[in-house]
Amino acid sequence: MVAKELGLAPDDVVAWDVMVHPIEPSRLVGLDEELVSAPRIDNQLSCWAATTALAAGGDQAGSGAPERTAQVVVLFDHEEVGSTSERGAAGGFLGSVLERVASACGLDRAAYLGALARSICVSADGAHATNPNYADRHEPGHTIALDGGVVIKANANLRYATEATTAAVVVGACREAGVPLQWFVNRTDLACGSTIGPLTAAALGIATVDVGAPQLAMHSARELCGCADPGYLAAMLRAYLGAPAT
Repeated sequence: MVAKELGLAPDDVVAWDVMVHPIEPSRLVGLDEELVSAPRIDNQLSCWAATTALAAGGDQAGSGAPERTAQVVVLFDHEEVGSTSERGAAGGFLGSVLERVASACGLDRAAYLGALARSICVSADGAHATNPNYADRHEPGHTIALDGGVVIKANANLRYATEATTAAVVVGACREAGVPLQWFVNRTDLACGSTIGPLTAAALGIATVDVGAPQLAMHSARELCGCADPGYLAAMLRAYLGAPAT
């Protein structure tokens, strides 16, 4: 229909990409409609929270920032298929953009590298809530609840980039925003997924912390999160960037 409306013949199409998307509307579900059932919660939830926090317009340094800062939100493509592309986290896109910004601000190469070394990256991605049917897959002391607040993710093999100094920044931002906090600590005897956090930390030398909003059925056509958790993540990021609370 679209091709016909545009006056295109089949031979006019020389290449194409095919994507399949669920089109059913998102819904509030649960006994008290306390849950969100929607496609692509991972990771559009974090994209929404980050852009909302940046748009809130912090006029002062946030919890982890020096007084003079450049606040940046980057929404990478191809995260679920390896990130190795010209616009993925394993490519040079972010470093190139940041260096051009630094140059426009009058920084030379040495000053730019120094700015990276003083920076902190919050890598925001979905976090696995504890499924009651598979609770043994989680550390017993670190169960993750829907609507339980922002999740800091840690892994002994650095599949997440979190370390004590960067985690402290998120703890401080949660306290400032009045947001509850949870810790996901992957069982070291089980395989662990990863995020773009370690890629960014390794490529640019930026200290990084991995966080996320908890969800169930991650990577399914319909995912599930708590109604309060998107707001919790956005509020923490606003505090981190120094934006006023809402």
